[in-house]
Amino acid sequence: MFAVRFPLEHIVKGKQILMMKKVLNKRFRYVISNYQVYFPVINLSPDQKEFIQSFGGEILEVDKNFFPKKAISLSLKELEKKYKKKLPKSVTILGDILLINQVEEDEKQDEIGEILRKNFGVRAVFLKVRETGGKYRIAQWKRIAGFGSTLTIHKEGRYYFIVDVSKVFFNPRLGNERNRVISQIKGDEIVIDMFSGVGSFSIPIAKKASKVYAIDINPHAIDFLKMNIKINKVDPERLVAIIGDSKREVPRLGTIADRIIMNYPEGSFEFIEAALRAINQKGVIHLYNFCRAYEKNEAINNTKELIEARLGKLVSSYKILFSRIVEDVAPRKFMVASDIFVKI
Repeated sequence: MFAVRFPLEHIVKGKQILMMKKVLNKRFRYVISNYQVYFPVINLSPDQKEFIQSFGGEILEVDKNFFPKKAISLSLKELEKKYKKKLPKSVTILGDILLINQVEEDEKQDEIGEILRKNFGVRAVFLKVRETGGKYRIAQWKRIAGFGSTLTIHKEGRYYFIVDVSKVFFNPRLGNERNRVISQIKGDEIVIDMFSGVGSFSIPIAKKASKVYAIDINPHAIDFLKMNIKINKVDPERLVAIIGDSKREVPRLGTIADRIIMNYPEGSFEFIEAALRAINQKGVIHLYNFCRAYEKNEAINNTKELIEARLGKLVSSYKILFSRIVEDVAPRKFMVASDIFVKI
């Protein structure tokens, strides 16, 4: 079986070239390995080979099992019935890998991993062995099926994000929430993304806003952000990447922001004062927090009380424009999103 390999940052161009020449094998998924992307291709003519190579593509032969097959996936319940095994209650597909939080029967990790890998058509399956934590908000993962590392590329809408969950925090399940915020951006706005990660908010926003300042304390996140800026052809003049603690870096920017994104639910309230110092007289803060409660309305009401306690004495006025539960992260633990209009 043949593959065409491109550097990962050329994934978009590479796919376009192969589709233009009508040689992309659509029965299989591409594979990410060691900052390279491998595309499955049908037999190539000499002219096609020469054309692909002229654009930096490297043609090589791979094992027939190298590429995951595309297939109609069964649901987890259907898989349990078919294989008569206890499977995870949910899975997360990220690029060409699959992530799971736990396995009921530890001695059958490899077997369960292979069932999931084949069913969902991914390169590898990883089991979380240490919860998200630490300064960089990262988890530890163990590969239980397939090959390669946790480095992958995730497509969200028309944007591509290089990400490695062993080095940075990334939650693909927040795609709808990101779209909700991005849809509100106006062309003349200056936006600060206080906990930018690999750029899942910042990059789409930079296509609309006047300027975006993307800040993260994790240097790996900023490295990936810079790669993603190139992949998505974002004007670097409109998106400024900053490594550092937002408590220090945001006030240094001055009172410039029309909108601030605070996607750090573990501790966003600790950064409220720094955020307010950057608001240009008035603006909108998109604040995310975790709240323990017995039900969703209680979580929203508790969050409103926290906002009142923190903002009431710091601004001349504020209004909560919108609140919602983004997801249940654990029993009686919710992630809450709040859009807050403030006047300094």
